Amino acid sequence: MSEEKTSDVRLRTRVWSVLRALVFVAVIIFIWQGMAKTACAFVSIALVMGWVNLYQLRAQEIEKPYYRLWLNFIDGALSFVVMTSIFVRDFMQNEHVEKLLAIGCVFLLARLIGSTLFSLGVLREGKQLPRKRRWSKLSNISITATMAVYLLNLEDYQQISMVTSILLIVAAMVAYAYWYYRDPAHRKPLSIASQLTMSRIVLTPFFLWVFFYDNDLDYSNNSLVFKVLSLIMVLGFMLTDFLDGKLARAMGEVSTLGKYLDPFSDKISNMTIFMCFIATGYAPVWMVAVIYFRESSVETLRTLAASEGLIMPARRSGKWKTALQGIGIVAILLGAIDPVRALVPGFNEIWPTFPTIVMGVITTVTVLSGVDYFVSSKHILKKFV
Repeated sequence: MSEEKTSDVRLRTRVWSVLRALVFVAVIIFIWQGMAKTACAFVSIALVMGWVNLYQLRAQEIEKPYYRLWLNFIDGALSFVVMTSIFVRDFMQNEHVEKLLAIGCVFLLARLIGSTLFSLGVLREGKQLPRKRRWSKLSNISITATMAVYLLNLEDYQQISMVTSILLIVAAMVAYAYWYYRDPAHRKPLSIASQLTMSRIVLTPFFLWVFFYDNDLDYSNNSLVFKVLSLIMVLGFMLTDFLDGKLARAMGEVSTLGKYLDPFSDKISNMTIFMCFIATGYAPVWMVAVIYFRESSVETLRTLAASEGLIMPARRSGKWKTALQGIGIVAILLGAIDPVRALVPGFNEIWPTFPTIVMGVITTVTVLSGVDYFVSSKHILKKFV
């Protein structure tokens, strides 16, 4: 691209960014004037403009570093002010203020401060700013959409949209921190398969928060919205577990990191869910203890193999064990949703013992899988016995 054409594109993107900022200013004014529907209409305009800026104009590819920094800062600051204005408006009107909205405002402020400080540090070191990745782009779009949901008081969708935005913000922050802290001499892009694997580790703490959102150990008292969200997160864990290995092999990106990271992420996510089941009475302590003993024993065996320069591959029994654990978890979370349970005749009668039965099957298969690993790894154990 010639210098003249580059300058022309830069000018257009800057004008576009200024216009989007003015749209947000108008949104703030309309919020304080009590014109929620008009404010929502302008938010919709900002949403379209943001999509064009991120995916069509691609300003970040040609914009000068410090211009990018301040344009991103202004955009983030205005998003924070809009969301905060919605929160303050609801608080002053003595309406029921959704506490998740306050949490979202905190995350927006943390993102604004963190990204600005990190970007300044990068520029002062004479390095190039990273381009916005998919997580950052999706979080920007999700935040703008969430504004519209809250402005229209769509209570059935407020929590879902805000939780989605928070998760995307966290994912974007983690991705940026990973880029920043990697040694530049060894920096290379993390494969898509490894990103999917790491996403399970990053999102697992948020499953805890969603599962116990109502601060009550009895999961049956949780909101239907968050029961559904817990189920969706578990299905997401299972989908990424299925895809990461497939993509790694299909794209020729099988790595030692992936071979260790994949089973580790499975154990982190599944054991966290099982601990939640103990707390709410879905699983006896001894079953989860046995599962933990099996998982830690196999990981110890894998570590011993690594010390000898060997990689212990996943066995078929381990894959079946992981699949069964996922299916069992989904079955229990589905049964915990009252409308779903009501669809199956007689399910309400067996529900009190259903989780324990499922966990019993999971525990049995998990133990058998552990035995299979040890029997097949006798050559490794002989080196240490």
